[in-house]
Amino acid sequence: ETAIEMIQTQLIAPLRAEKLIDDGLYEIKLAGTADKLKVAWDAMKWNLLLALVITYLVMAALFVYIFFNFGLSALQGNTASWNETLFNGLISGDRLGNALLVAHLLLAFLITLSGPLQLIPAIRNRARAFHRWNGRAYILIALVISAGAILLQALRPAFGGLTNQILQSVNGVVIFACALLAWQAARGRRFAAHRRWATRLFLAASGVWFLRVMMMAWAIPSGGAGLGEELDGPAGRAAMLGQTLIPLGVYQLYLWAEESRSALAKYATAALVSLLTLVMLGGILGATLVMWMPRILG
Repeated sequence: ETAIEMIQTQLIAPLRAEKLIDDGLYEIKLAGTADKLKVAWDAMKWNLLLALVITYLVMAALFVYIFFNFGLSALQGNTASWNETLFNGLISGDRLGNALLVAHLLLAFLITLSGPLQLIPAIRNRARAFHRWNGRAYILIALVISAGAILLQALRPAFGGLTNQILQSVNGVVIFACALLAWQAARGRRFAAHRRWATRLFLAASGVWFLRVMMMAWAIPSGGAGLGEELDGPAGRAAMLGQTLIPLGVYQLYLWAEESRSALAKYATAALVSLLTLVMLGGILGATLVMWMPRILG
């Protein structure tokens, strides 16, 4: 990509400014490896952009779901309805656990709202003060919500047993690590590294959303085989682990392909992102129609 930009800015642009090309008689067309890399890079970039747009739209749907299912019912004094959708909801006499749960839901509402804003280039470049303060708030919320979730799991019966408790705690530890590394990189003004760790943080913090999408993406074609009543089946365990590892793994492949000089690597990554986007669309449709929309409309 850098080589292509140098050719375009240092060679082609001056020739075009002097009207030595594009006059109907002569033209310059990039060819060879550099041209193939550009085509491959464009394919990979647009596939990733589509996946991000879909992610943003569904994060908005999750934001609406959290508001209607938990926020609106709380405003109406009907917090008892939370127990209809939560495995360990409000438990009589468990003041600490209930307080942690309420704080967790409130912070989930805020982080779902603020997270996508951090990855929009226009906001990052034109509203830098907002980007900095929103980023600080996002990192702080991510740290608090992860610590609270791990503590809540330790205090209450585990959903799916000890194995799922450990797998869910892995997500919390990864969020902690990414948040601290993103903050450290920003403090050191290593902005490229900061963007990478901030993106990893966003993906890890979206694990609860990825989990539900993966569940539905598997349940639609398989009928839910292997998920288990409490995600304690083999497919359920895989989804619990995959909510953290799959998004981060795909993003790491994207970073490697971005730096690679192989057009094949870029095309392969673009194809993988396209396939996963289709799978994600199926899971999103299922999660929206089965999990979220009935609660929003009901």
